[in-house]
Amino acid sequence: MKATFLGHGLDSGDKNNVGKQIVTSLESKDYKIFNGFVAFASISGVKMLQPYLKKAKSKYDHIRFYIGVDNRGTSKEALESLLNQKINTYIYYDKRNYVTYHPKLFIFEGAKFTRIIIGSSNLTSSGLKSNLEASIQLDFRSKTDKQGINLINEIKDYYSDLLDLSSSKLELLTQEFLQKLIKDNLLFNQFGEKGKIKEPKNNDGENSDEKQKDIEITDFDIEDGFEQKHTTSTNRDNSKSFGKNDYEKFDTLIERYIVYKKNERPSGMVSKHTDDRELFYWYQKMHSLYNQGIKSFPFEIFERLLDADFPFDGIGRERKRLNKWNKDFKKIVDYKNKVDPKSEYTYVPQFKDKTNKYYKIGRWCADQKQRRKGNRNYGAIWTEFEEEKMESINFIWDSSSISSRPKDDSWTDSLVLLEEYYSKKKNYKSVPAQSTYIGHWLNDQMTSKLRQDRENRTDLISEIREEMLGNLLAKNGVEWEWEKQKHRESIEYKIDSWKLVEELKRTNKIKEFREKNPKILKKHRDNVAQLRSQSKKWNNDRNTWKYELLDKANFPYEKQ
Repeated sequence: MKATFLGHGLDSGDKNNVGKQIVTSLESKDYKIFNGFVAFASISGVKMLQPYLKKAKSKYDHIRFYIGVDNRGTSKEALESLLNQKINTYIYYDKRNYVTYHPKLFIFEGAKFTRIIIGSSNLTSSGLKSNLEASIQLDFRSKTDKQGINLINEIKDYYSDLLDLSSSKLELLTQEFLQKLIKDNLLFNQFGEKGKIKEPKNNDGENSDEKQKDIEITDFDIEDGFEQKHTTSTNRDNSKSFGKNDYEKFDTLIERYIVYKKNERPSGMVSKHTDDRELFYWYQKMHSLYNQGIKSFPFEIFERLLDADFPFDGIGRERKRLNKWNKDFKKIVDYKNKVDPKSEYTYVPQFKDKTNKYYKIGRWCADQKQRRKGNRNYGAIWTEFEEEKMESINFIWDSSSISSRPKDDSWTDSLVLLEEYYSKKKNYKSVPAQSTYIGHWLNDQMTSKLRQDRENRTDLISEIREEMLGNLLAKNGVEWEWEKQKHRESIEYKIDSWKLVEELKRTNKIKEFREKNPKILKKHRDNVAQLRSQSKKWNNDRNTWKYELLDKANFPYEKQ
């Protein structure tokens, strides 16, 4: 059994936190049954868990809360939310004086693992993140840990009347029962001010009934707890190191390992029955070093083991993961060489446009940032190998920490801003105003592109940038020659008006059309008149292409 202290309120870091652990457990594939026993619940606590409860409902076989209503510690809004989410909820109410239903117990059960969190945290936002709280998390294997099995059996025996729903003090939460609780004045109301969630301090049964001040619930990152399979159950120090003797023998042993893998066991796992005992002990030590994590392996040694397809973490599972990671890393290098070849740094923004060919690369980098922070929801534990690989290309994890941003990074950030502009449907076939930063930047890019084409140059805007920006503009109906595009489309629109009027004349339907749509006909005739008037002013070489449009449509105009 592994015991972990979960506390928050004293340390702003709150590495191990009840709220985070409940979220991680609800998202975990290790558990199928959840029972939560809490004295009080508020809308802020329920809302915090809502998206994770929704996901868990599709994976869990059983999700149930047992919630108290003593001392008006639970809110009407919290129970309404649980009802709306269709979360199986039972209300425990003991009418005896000075007896308060007061547990804070969360149980997660699965075929292989069981997790118990017990302490002082209620199902409230403050209880899960901001109050001064103390809890213990107990992790153990469901079928083999005798101490854990005894503990869960004792808990289930103690709460048997609740778990089997036989207690007379227990009632299923329904809409009708909720109304009864409200009528009996057993719940308190919560009110939001300007969209903020507020909740009063709970009365635990011995506090005075005097009016108390509200507390405001602040933002909180709840998605970085740890899963049970990443805990250990021993305090012994079995750490190993890669010493001078290991260096001296490594070349010989890695060659013997490659031969053994080829001739004896393609899986790469060295049998404990092999006659080459030195190879077996070497194989075990390499595994032990890897399992110790960062700084246990010299970087170059780890890379050579990867090249030899050493089966870290089972028969090739970790090797396959790192192999896939390495392929994605090479995509970053390729991106850097194409987009920012002269930069001493490597920076990849998180593009907003999913059609951007580098969108997945930006998303991958964002995921690696979370892994590096220790967020277990984003995959395996960050390794020294990955850290040194990213350091080798001077990867910028946090661009705000660089006092002087490389210009290449500024360009990609500007592209992301333009993606955000075009993410709004109303901005289709338009460009940002030049009075804005992104509008001024886009105008500079367009000017550079047109000048580069005109002067047959290649140094003003790179091929890859032209492709990335050009694809974004084309997708949103904008051409590099934006001003020319607007003039051309205006001329084409007016030519269409002329064609419509001429067709009505040809078919003798103009009188009928005028009677039914007088304003529309006037608009078309105004367009034709404007086009004739404008064409008289196109008296220079820059406007030759406009006359070509008129000639192509056989539009009659007075030639200059």
